[in-house]
Amino acid sequence: MNEYDLAEAFRKIEQELMESMIRNMARHRVEEIGEGYEWSMWQAEMLKSLEKYKRANRRKYGKPFKSINSQITALLREARAEGCMHQEIAILRAIERGWRYPWIPERIQQMMEAVEGADLVQKIPRLIEMLKESRGGGFTGEFFGLNDQKLEALIKATKQDMERAETAILRKANDDYRKAIFNAQVYANTGAGTYEQAVDMATKDMLYRGLNCVEYANGARHTLADYADMAIRTASKRAYLQGEGEIRKEWGIHTVIMNKRGNPCPKCLPFCGKVLIDDVWSGGSADEGPWPLMSRAVEAGLYHPRCRDSHTTYFPGITTADGSWTEEELREIGLSNKREARQQYAERQAEKYGRLARYSLDLENQESYQKKADKWEKAKKSLLDWIGIGKILRDRSKDARVLAKDFYHNLLNVNDDDMYQLLRQSYKRVQFKPSRRHRSYFNRKDKTIYLARNASHETIAHELFHEIDRTYGITESGMLEKEIFMDYARLQRINSRKSLEDVLYLKYPEMFEKSAEELVVKPEYRGISDIIHGMTGGQVNLGYHHAVDYWERPGSLQRETWAQYGRMYYSENKEVLAVLKDIFPETTKEFERIIKAVTK
Repeated sequence: MNEYDLAEAFRKIEQELMESMIRNMARHRVEEIGEGYEWSMWQAEMLKSLEKYKRANRRKYGKPFKSINSQITALLREARAEGCMHQEIAILRAIERGWRYPWIPERIQQMMEAVEGADLVQKIPRLIEMLKESRGGGFTGEFFGLNDQKLEALIKATKQDMERAETAILRKANDDYRKAIFNAQVYANTGAGTYEQAVDMATKDMLYRGLNCVEYANGARHTLADYADMAIRTASKRAYLQGEGEIRKEWGIHTVIMNKRGNPCPKCLPFCGKVLIDDVWSGGSADEGPWPLMSRAVEAGLYHPRCRDSHTTYFPGITTADGSWTEEELREIGLSNKREARQQYAERQAEKYGRLARYSLDLENQESYQKKADKWEKAKKSLLDWIGIGKILRDRSKDARVLAKDFYHNLLNVNDDDMYQLLRQSYKRVQFKPSRRHRSYFNRKDKTIYLARNASHETIAHELFHEIDRTYGITESGMLEKEIFMDYARLQRINSRKSLEDVLYLKYPEMFEKSAEELVVKPEYRGISDIIHGMTGGQVNLGYHHAVDYWERPGSLQRETWAQYGRMYYSENKEVLAVLKDIFPETTKEFERIIKAVTK
């Protein structure tokens, strides 16, 4: 479970608390509104139901809260462990590129004894494999020989804060229930026409703002779900940075560089692209160079709650730093922040009116609130389109640059070193922007990858391979053309009595969707489908393909074959690669040969 899942769990609990309250209100309906008519009896019944409501909630949510809190512990431990491993791998990669390390930690020296090779550089590929294998075995701080005291303090503080907030939401639900009981009669006495209208008036404020049980130091109040999203995400990031910092400290490097992204937080903008001495997590000091301290930057607002910025290790002589911004970039950042603030406001309004429409008892109120909710949903969608944020369907939306950063971060998990180096170098040569079309594509003129809303890490790998093709002139020089022709000729000879679709289905049934009436491959085999569609000039369609006229363009089949191979090799799905090699043996050999040739 991640921080988004935990926040969603709290959101569901809040909804259940309000639903239960409204159900009780609907169940104890007063048949006729009138001053003093049946209201004393109704209040007595409702107060009894309030006591049942309180007892039931304590019993019902005690176990879920304990379960969530235990998952917070696991999440923070995993975040710290991820930071340790990724930082260790990043340092080893830097040594490969020529960084001169002051010393080697004892742990790495012990690992080196089990690896063949004359020096550390030669042993690095195997050391990286060992680190990744240790992760699969559930490695902890003990593997890195680290002190867990700081992590335990972070876990304890986070869990205590969440426990206080969990108690607060139950108390807030009880208070709002009691308030609604007494306000309903007050509103009825002012002339509300029906019982439903009186209850809606009594519960309107609660439904509009939600169970905002957490009060910040500045007086702002937030719901438990919103607070959990902020607190757990912030703690998870700090645990990750803690893991990174501890590994840097072991290797004797304390400098970091703030990543320079397209839409930084306003508080973090002054530090983006600049080098800092990390005295917070890595144990650095002001004597180590002319750069400012991380602690001073944090005091000035860096790494505030909900911060999306991050840093990487600065290796002197290896890493380049550029903390300058053009006027155009600053203007665009300002506009992006304003647009994002408007979009978040529209999202909150849609959520508020959606609650009112869902829980109001009066039908006219339901219709009125639903119209407002729909209006704000439409505004939210138009603002998303205006901002150009690409939606990644994982509970929340991310922009193209954030997806690209995630892709770069996950490159560390690529097992093939040649593939890692090739994609990493290509990534450094391009920009990423949201696509205005329904598809993602690489623009050769401005060296930019435009990502559509449904883009994934595999999409980025595919488009990067188009850039690699362009940079090295691979398909323009005629590579892959002969091998593709040989493999297609071989496919045609397999069984001339049956269609190619039937031949593939009989030989590779695992490649196809079982429930499909037509022969359609599973999503992970989409690259094979597209290549076959191109080989046959659009005649064989297995579900994933380009437009037929696309294949009429010179070199299009070679270009797409190269990029589809890049997508599949990046994904490292063993079943897919086995089928790929069996269907296209000559093309596969040539692809692997080219990869090794361009990474020498």
